[in-house]
Amino acid sequence: MEQLQPLIVESVQLLLLGMGTVFIILTMLIFLISFSSKFLARYEDEPPHVSAPVKPRTPANQVAAANDSQLVAVISSAISAYKKRHSEK
Repeated sequence: MEQLQPLIVESVQLLLLGMGTVFIILTMLIFLISFSSKFLARYEDEPPHVSAPVKPRTPANQVAAANDSQLVAVISSAISAYKKRHSEK
């Protein structure tokens, strides 16, 4: 047990040193990124993004009424094609 104690102390020191190093580097990285973002925002030439004008939507029931006959024809032909393929087997 006495031989193990110096190894445990050394491993804890190494653990704290490694975790401290990673913490410091990540903290510096966060500050560097936020600083560069603020610095580069000063030199941005593009105006703010403006979205394209949006067309008013037609009510869904008007669109559905116009496409009902075509939709029924497509669905019925798909069902008949499915029945033909699976009835042969």
